[in-house]
Amino acid sequence: MIRAKLWLKLTILLLFIMPLFGGNTPYSYSYIPKFVYKNQVFPVTVLVKYYNPKDPPNFEFDTISLTQPINLKPVKDINKKEAFFTFYFKANSSEDFIEIPTLSIWNLDHSYMLTPKKILVKELNVTVNNFSNLIASNLRVISTKVDTYDSKHNLITLKLEATDANLEDMHIPNVIDDGIENLKRDGALAVANYYFIVPSKAIKVNFSYYNTIKNRFIKKEVSLLNQKNSFDASNLSPKELSFEKLKKYIIIFLTILFAIAYLLSKDYIYLIFFAIFAAILIYIYMPKKSICVNEGAPLYILPTNNSDISMRIDKEIHTKVLHRYKNFNKIEYKDSLTGWIKDEDICKN
Repeated sequence: MIRAKLWLKLTILLLFIMPLFGGNTPYSYSYIPKFVYKNQVFPVTVLVKYYNPKDPPNFEFDTISLTQPINLKPVKDINKKEAFFTFYFKANSSEDFIEIPTLSIWNLDHSYMLTPKKILVKELNVTVNNFSNLIASNLRVISTKVDTYDSKHNLITLKLEATDANLEDMHIPNVIDDGIENLKRDGALAVANYYFIVPSKAIKVNFSYYNTIKNRFIKKEVSLLNQKNSFDASNLSPKELSFEKLKKYIIIFLTILFAIAYLLSKDYIYLIFFAIFAAILIYIYMPKKSICVNEGAPLYILPTNNSDISMRIDKEIHTKVLHRYKNFNKIEYKDSLTGWIKDEDICKN
């Protein structure tokens, strides 16, 4: 009798735990790559059988593990009674393997667990001399913007759209002060602005990326001709700066006009207006004050909140303010380079 009860308990226990480890579980990995390259962004897909939209599964990778997906919310693809949930990871480890941590899955009725999976990490064999460190299944250069940086250089901004890509590691060899801004990810798709500085005489730029679908390096050539925006932050775009310059011209014109009117009529009312506008001109063109700029402060190309950053101040400096616009201060930095510093980046003391 006791033995029969024991067997009954063991049978019930086995029936309970078999779904966690056996082939009947509604959850399993449908895609895990056999190997990935260092710094590669890659997908891992979970298959959900008998998918019920009214009771969708919840996912959580082991929070103790340092390896976590880039997208906390998986990309979902439903095919009749099956659903595929895809997470994206990045193999940024110097180890020979990357381990996908234990995945806990649960809904209202059950809980499951997928055991850790190890993926081999390889070093990419680079066979080109203009490799941009970018590994992706696809890459598009959406737009090219060429801005005047100084008398000898241009600032180039490429808007990039890539799939399964490590855009944050983008670097074209032999360019100056490059970087990534406004990186946004939506599942496999990543969009970002990549900026860099080149000599003003450059007419094109070449780089390569590794295509994981074609398993080869793809060359990209970007023309810099007819892309020039001719942004001179002192007096051109955006429109607000042009308006500021126009106001100065108007003040100069009125000052001269009232001076001539007074000389011709000797009416003191014209002299008063002349004195007012002359005082405004003196204030505008008087020597500018010096400011202290914090180390690491971003140097903006234009005095707008959505402007590209050309570089960062490498150490605390004291410099003159060449121009002021709203909460921005135009300064001169290394090698006669100019840019705009926000008030919030001025030294407090």
